[in-house]
Amino acid sequence: MRCLSALLSLLIVGVASAAAPISEPTDPRQLERLERRVDKITELSLQLDGLRQENRKLRGDIERLNHTIEQLKRKQRDIYLDIDQRLSAMRAAAGKAQSTAQPAQTMEPAPENAATPTPNPAQPTPQNLQQIKDDYAAAYNLLSPTQRRYQEAIQAFNAFLQKYPSSALAGNAQYWLGEAHYVSQANDAALQAFEKVISHYPQSSKVPGALYKIGRIHQVKGDLNAALTVLQRIVQDYPDSPAANLARERLAELN
Repeated sequence: MRCLSALLSLLIVGVASAAAPISEPTDPRQLERLERRVDKITELSLQLDGLRQENRKLRGDIERLNHTIEQLKRKQRDIYLDIDQRLSAMRAAAGKAQSTAQPAQTMEPAPENAATPTPNPAQPTPQNLQQIKDDYAAAYNLLSPTQRRYQEAIQAFNAFLQKYPSSALAGNAQYWLGEAHYVSQANDAALQAFEKVISHYPQSSKVPGALYKIGRIHQVKGDLNAALTVLQRIVQDYPDSPAANLARERLAELN
């Protein structure tokens, strides 16, 4: 851009010089100087056109590069979500293998540390409990690699949390709401959702994962001190969680 500005200034000076009134040349040397001046202006004009074309090409390259980067970011988050869901499914399978008392489930299990509700007259009926599971599964499936209907998932999880705020699956729903925002690159909304997992459902098995995502969002925002603090908390408070392994790797990179 500096070269373009300098060349433009030279061209302006050259044009001004050429436009200055001069007498009819009678000396061949004077005519030769005038021709050289005109040739110089023509050369500067061609160089200016060339720089303008190069500048337009560079802008186009930058726009294409930015588009590619955005696609890579989205693909990376899609892959991470896919891995996260696969890990949840593996934990669900392991939990069913360890406990034959639990009925078979086709979705992610309720939080490991969720307290068993005490029977009371207002306790939901088995039909209502099945409806809760069905609604949760419907929202969860919107995040699957085959669907990736993230905005619909956000609406579904918000509706679930409004309808069943005290259910055993509420903590999980809050976490996956954060994930839906995260893969949509809505970092502020994702951060708020993940923080609610910790503040509203502190006993949820999703707390370490939510903390890890909070650390990643802080890192993306450029707040490395906050990211380090959160990652260190995961390692200290949840050393045996899958999120702790990820946090250790991230800490090694940041340090």
